[in-house]
Amino acid sequence: MEPRRKTTPDARWMDKIRKWTAALPPRIWTIGGTAVFVFAIGWCMLAPDQRKAPPTPPSPGVAGTRGILNPQPSTSTVSPDAGIAEKDLVFIQAVRLQPSQPTRMDSLKAEIVAAPTAPGRLAYIYRWKVNEQVIGEEAGDTLNLSPFKKGDLITVAVTPHDGDIYGHTVESPVIAVHSAPPSLELQAARLVKKAGVPVELQLIGTAPDGERITFSLEPPLVPGMTIDGSSGKISWLLQPDQKGSIRFGAAVEDDNGTKVTNTFDITVE
Repeated sequence: MEPRRKTTPDARWMDKIRKWTAALPPRIWTIGGTAVFVFAIGWCMLAPDQRKAPPTPPSPGVAGTRGILNPQPSTSTVSPDAGIAEKDLVFIQAVRLQPSQPTRMDSLKAEIVAAPTAPGRLAYIYRWKVNEQVIGEEAGDTLNLSPFKKGDLITVAVTPHDGDIYGHTVESPVIAVHSAPPSLELQAARLVKKAGVPVELQLIGTAPDGERITFSLEPPLVPGMTIDGSSGKISWLLQPDQKGSIRFGAAVEDDNGTKVTNTFDITVE
C-alpha cells in the first residue's frame, strides 16, 4: 500500500488555485493577461524617479553661499535702438578743439576723427557748453569766443548720425579761454634828425582783457635810448655816429605774464 503524502495548508491552497485556473476558459486568460500588462506599463511610467542629479557648481559671476565668485563686468552688447551692437555705433574716435590755447579773439573749431567702423556719410549734432552750461543745441562746428571771458571752460559734445541711426555721443576735452596777448606799435611823438637833440618816440600797447601792461626795451639795444615802463614813452639822445637805419627792440607785457616783443626801424639822416 503506497504511503500517503503529507500536505501543508499552503500546498493545499496552491493545488486548489491550479485546479481553479485550469478550469477557466481561454477568454478569461486573455483578459487577465492584458490587465496585468497594462498595470505593469502604468507602474513603470508613474513610479517616481528616485535618482538624484549631482549638484551643479556655480558658474563665474553667479552668487554662491559666500558671496560672488569671479564677478564679471556687466556690459550691454546690444543697442536698444534697432538691436544694433554697441561696437557698431562707435562712429567717432575723438573730438579735438582748435586752437588748443584760444583767446577771446579766436573762434574755436571742433575737429572730428572718425572711427574705422563709421559709415561713409555722417552728419553731426554739436552741443557746446561753457562752464558746464549748454549754450547751443544743434549748433555748428565753430564757436565764436568774443562773448566770453578769460578763464571760461569750454567743451563740445558731438552726436553722429547717418540720417537713420545715431551713434554714440563723444565729448571733447575741456579747454580754457586764455588771456589775449597785448598789442604793440610804435608812434613817433617827436623826431629831430640832428645829433645831440633829444628824440621822443611813443609805444602804443593795448590789452584786450583789460590787464595792466608794462613796456620795456629789448635787444637790439641802442645807446642813449631809455623808456618809461608805464607810459611807453622812449627818450633818445642821438649820437654823432648814429646815422642811417637804426633798429631797436621793445616789448609789452600784461600782468598775466603774456609778453609780446617786436623790433622797429628808424632812419636817421
